[in-house]
Amino acid sequence: DGQKQLPRGSYELPRLSELYGEPFVLQLKAVPYGRALELKDMADMELQTVLAGDDSGVWKNPELMERFEAATPAELVRALLLPGEIRAVAVAVEQLSGYRKAVLLPWAPPERGVQAAVAEEVAKN
Repeated sequence: DGQKQLPRGSYELPRLSELYGEPFVLQLKAVPYGRALELKDMADMELQTVLAGDDSGVWKNPELMERFEAATPAELVRALLLPGEIRAVAVAVEQLSGYRKAVLLPWAPPERGVQAAVAEEVAKN
C-alpha cells in the first residue's frame, strides 16, 4: 500500500513537554491524496487532519483517553491541545503532504554560453 512511502516526521510540543516533564513528541505522517480531498470539505478539518496525520496512534491511546475522560480520539485532541496547537499540527501534516510549502521551483535552462565554453575546453584537452 502507498502508506509506506508517505513522508513522516516527529514534532515536539514544548508546552506539553514542560507540563509532563518529558518530551511530548507527535509522530506525524502525510495523508494520501484521496484523504486530503475528504478532509478539505470537513467542518472540523484541522482536527480531522490532526487525527488523519497521527502515525503512532497517540490519540487512540486508551490510558490517555481515560485520563482525560475523552470518549473519542477527537475529544482527546481537544482535551490535550490548544486551538493554535491543533492548527499547528494540522499545518505540519499538510506540509508533510506537500501543501503549504514550495514543491515546485522555477527552472531555467543553464546559460548556453558557459556550458558550450566548458565543453570546448574539455574537447581541446
